[in-house]
Formats: sequence, structure tokens, C-alpha cells
Amino acid sequence: MASTPSTAQLAITLSAISYLGQLNTNTERFTLMNQAMAATVQNGWGIVWGPATQGEDLVYVASNNAGQYAVVVRGTLFDRIEDVIQDKNVATQEALPFTASSFPGAQVSKGVVQVWTNIDNMVSSVPGSGTGSLLAFLQGLSGSPSVLVTGHSLGGQMATVLAAWFQSALSNVSGVLPITFAAPTAGNTAFASAFDTVFASAMRYFNALDVVPRLWTTEGLESIKSLYPGGPQCGLVCRTAVDRTLNALQKADLTYTQPSANTSLPGQLYSTGWVGAFESEVNDQHRALYYMYLLGIPLATIQQLNAKWAPPSQSGALSAG
Repeated sequence: MASTPSTAQLAITLSAISYLGQLNTNTERFTLMNQAMAATVQNGWGIVWGPATQGEDLVYVASNNAGQYAVVVRGTLFDRIEDVIQDKNVATQEALPFTASSFPGAQVSKGVVQVWTNIDNMVSSVPGSGTGSLLAFLQGLSGSPSVLVTGHSLGGQMATVLAAWFQSALSNVSGVLPITFAAPTAGNTAFASAFDTVFASAMRYFNALDVVPRLWTTEGLESIKSLYPGGPQCGLVCRTAVDRTLNALQKADLTYTQPSANTSLPGQLYSTGWVGAFESEVNDQHRALYYMYLLGIPLATIQQLNAKWAPPSQSGALSAG
């Protein structure tokens, strides 16, 4: 990584690190993730709370030598985009599950509420790391630090919700900055509008060829059907999943809206022509490691997290990352 990485480069690297050690215990992840930070970011970043898990959800808090903090939410562990489209409880919206006076009328999906509940119930018990719940740990910070809230995929979606939670519940911090990558929408227009107002400096990055940040707006879902001109196509199963979700949202009279601040990243296809599986292309375009590359992080740094990963121009068989 460059000697002075941007905040976005730092955030995507911390987000990519959250996927490490999927088969390990939290204590093993603590060691693995700290080693990864030492190899990829500067200024003494290391885990100070967590990683903690509840179900398939994972969160950790990192800090650096300058007293800055980052809350990092891991994204979805998925194999099939059809499963993601159909199984995220988006056909029901609920009020925010916490008090947030700056978000009047805001509603988020039932799936978001379920993940937030998991995060709220997390308790860190890793030796050498902070203990207790996430919110209690953050409320105990001294020195009025700034807090970056970040994540990739579902992690980015949840980062927008956690930012609203922290903005309401943390009086001891100087500011909360959400930076998200590949994030689907969390909620309705009222949520997105309030988010824009409260977090004027927030950043949302998405690969123009990534399916996931197109969820769950009507326009975004429809666009999946013809996403890769000249490349792998959304087939019958994929189109059926999209149509069922659109019908469910229409029947429930629900609208989802992305926050307005956004930066589109120019991804390139891994597979050209009509060969190659749509699923594989979706996965390749969505990887946190590819977002690192699109944000200008050197390949040698990215391969500290996965030695087999390569961008489209150098790709062979890729391992998960």
C-alpha cells in the first residue's frame, strides 16, 4: 500500500481482513487479522475489541497509534447470487431497532434488524482484546476519538445502520464516518435522506459490474438481468429470482433507496463472450480484494491477504476472498 493510504484504502483493507479465518475460532482470527494488518496497513493498526460473532455475523474494532478507531462489519458468506436475492427478508420493513431522533420515519428491512440484533448481542471474550458488548466498549472510549464505520457487502449495508446507532448513542466521540463498499440498500427513502443529512462526509463505493450494490432498488434489480453485455448472462434461475423479489416488493408496496453520495469504480469483466458462468463473474466482481485493486492498492499488498488472487488482466483460477 502507498505510504499514506487514503481513508477509503484503509477502510477496504480492514473490510477485506474481516473475511480471514472463516474456519477459525475468534481467538485464532484475532491473531490472523492482526498479522494481516501489520502486513497491509501502517500506523500501528490492531484489534482492540473482538472479533466477536453471533450466527454468521462478525464484527471487530481496530485502533491505531493516533487514537483513531474503526468498527468493521464482515459481509455475507454466500455461494449463489440467487440465494442472496431471495433470502434476505427484504419484503418486510421495520422501524429502526434503536432510538435515533435524527432518522424520523426511517425503516429498514427485517433482515437488517435481525443482523443488528445479532451485533447488539455480541460479546467479545478474546484474550488480549476488549471485552463486553460492542456499544459498551465504544461508550467507554476516552479522549473523544473519531470512529470509522465500514464494511463490504452486507457489512457495508450494516455500517450505515450502525453509524445511525452510534451517532445517537455515543456522546463521547468526536465524529462517526461511514465508508461502505459493495453495499446493498438498508432501508427506505426516509432512512437514506436522513443518512445523507447526518453523514454529509460519508462515502459509498461500488464496482459498476457488481450485482450486490444493485440490491434492493427496483432499478437496480431490473438491471441485473442485462448486467454483462458481451459476457456471462443472468439465466432463467437468476431472472426468476429477480422477478420474484420485484413482485414481493411491489406487493408489499415497499421502496428501497441508496444514500446519494457514491463513487462508481470501473470494473472489467473476467469472462468475455458468452462463455463463463454468471455466478462466477458475480463472485469475482464482488470480492473485497477486487475493490482493493480498484481503489489503487498494489497487487503485492492484496496478495498478502490471498496469494492466489489476481485482477481480470492476470486472472487464472481464483480462490475465495
